[in-house]
Formats: sequence, structure tokens, C-alpha cells
Amino acid sequence: MMNRSLRTVCSLICAASAAATTGCALTVDDNSITAETLVRYEGADETVHVEYLPTQSVRIVSDNGDVEVSTGSVSDVVVTFSPFTMRKKDEDKLAVKEIEDHLGLTAITDRASGDVVISTTQQAGASGYLGADILVILPADFDGGLRVEQDNGGVEVNLDGAPSRGTTIVSDNGSIEVVGARGAIDVTTDNGSVSVDLDAWSGSDGVISTGNGDIDLTVPAGVDGTMTAHAVNGVVVEQSLPSTWATAGDGGAKSYTMGNGDGGQLDLFTDLGDITIVPK
Repeated sequence: MMNRSLRTVCSLICAASAAATTGCALTVDDNSITAETLVRYEGADETVHVEYLPTQSVRIVSDNGDVEVSTGSVSDVVVTFSPFTMRKKDEDKLAVKEIEDHLGLTAITDRASGDVVISTTQQAGASGYLGADILVILPADFDGGLRVEQDNGGVEVNLDGAPSRGTTIVSDNGSIEVVGARGAIDVTTDNGSVSVDLDAWSGSDGVISTGNGDIDLTVPAGVDGTMTAHAVNGVVVEQSLPSTWATAGDGGAKSYTMGNGDGGQLDLFTDLGDITIVPK
């Protein structure tokens, strides 16, 4: 059970407009619309250790809240949940009850797949403001695949130095930042910017895309593979491409052959934003 102690963190000031309703409670009658300020209440952190085995993959499922993944001097997968909700001022008792009764937090080894599965779920009766930030620390020698399924919130992943086998992130809403990715790459958000720094090129095809936001890709200069970049309502910007890269196209649609082009193909796509490609 969650600790009943709460921290009242901050108030979100609301303008009287529909665009600001994410931090407001609206009361509507025949003659007026009243916007009330909501307060963010944070519950006590909950930390869970899950045994990690070589080549084991990790799957993270988040309903609402930021997800941060990094590596460290640990032998287990160490997960810290930081629950929160938004309610009106002086509704701390209701906030406690909502966190305790309507927020599911799970960190287990799934028997069917063998993966470590980490999840937050809003159960029946929860408000749309209920959620938990998730901090995951993986062993420095993490050599499995990482998958993050995000409904609402940012995702930051730093696997720099780890021999991971692939990174998949699927988000409905929120920006994504990935550092040190190896293996197959599949990173997609419907809304938000995407920044990916690859440590190695994959022999498998991959995708980096956003429906609304910029894409920044940093990639080793000496890779061997192909790539396309399509910014529907933007431009593709290149910074100091090496002579071993052959390019075609212009403006918002370009293609690249790096080295002999024998590796996998990576497709970059944004519907609204620019794409920047930086060899390192």
C-alpha cells in the first residue's frame, strides 16, 4: 500500500481558455465557465528490485507520467515509481485515496515472455490526472532489448556503453530522447520532438518518426547502410556529412547511402517539423 504522506508541489495557473484546461477544473453553468486552479499532489516513492538475467529484455508500459531509463552500478533492474495526481486545493485526502485505490504499479518477471515488465495503470474510477513517473536503472552490461509504451509523458533513455540489442519506443504524446542506442531502432511519437544518438548502426531496418515535432539524429560517421529523411512540412538539415555518404534529393525529402549501403535502412519522418542529421 502507498504511504499516505503527500507533498503539495505546485499550482498550475489557468487562463480562461480551452487550451489551458489540462491544469484546471472547469465548472460550466448556463451563464459562465469557471476555471479552478489544480494542485499537483505527490505520493511517496516506491522502489522495487527485479532480478536481471543475461539477454533478458525490459518492457515499460506507462499510462501517464515521465519515463527515464539509464544504466548504473546495479545487478538488478531497479525501478522507482513516483506517484502523483492533480486535484483541487485542500483535496489532499481525496488525492491519497485516488493514489491508493486507483493506481496500479507493477515490476515483475513475466513468466510467459521471460521479460522484465514494468507498468503503471489507471484503474476504473481514476481521474485523467493520476499517474506515476518511472525511473529505471539497468545493469551497465544490459544486453537485452528495451521497449517503452507511453500514453502521456516524456521518455528519456540513456544506454551509453551498454551492449543492448534494440530500442523500441511508442508514444501517444510526449517528447523522446535516446542516447547510446544499439541494435534495431524503432522510435515513434504522435506528438513531440525526437532526439536519437546512435552508438552503432543496425543490420535491421528501423524507423524514427513524429507526427508533430523536430527530429535530431546523431550517428557514427563510418556506418554502412541506407537512410531516408522526409520532413513533410519542414526541411532536412545536414551537418558536415562525410565523403563516404552519397546523397540524393533536396528540401524536405532526401536519401542517403552510407559506405557500401549493406546495413539496415533507417527511415526518418516528421509531418510537422525539421530533421537534423549530425555525423559524429
